[in-house]
Amino acid sequence: MPVTLEETTSGQWNLSLRGPLTIYEVAEVQSTLKPLTSPESLTIDLQGIDEIDTAGLQLLLALHHWLGENLHLVRHSPPVIELIDLFQLASVFGDDIVLPQH
Repeated sequence: MPVTLEETTSGQWNLSLRGPLTIYEVAEVQSTLKPLTSPESLTIDLQGIDEIDTAGLQLLLALHHWLGENLHLVRHSPPVIELIDLFQLASVFGDDIVLPQH
């Protein structure tokens, strides 16, 4: 899984993920984020996620627990939207996403 982490300004970080975010990739993402001890803000671009399982969702929830309102999920891919919708977690993350109608 290609993972790109870059600091845009002091304490403001962007993480871009491409490919699957499953139990097999979560450790790689965690090790990429390990150097961040107290970021002011972390924005995660989810557009490149083509598959996500509950381990990937748990990672996003753990990051939300750690950073709270300083975590921003952007450009949600259809698989991410589907899983967030399945577990009714859109309000937990608080980011703007468009959910499919039921």
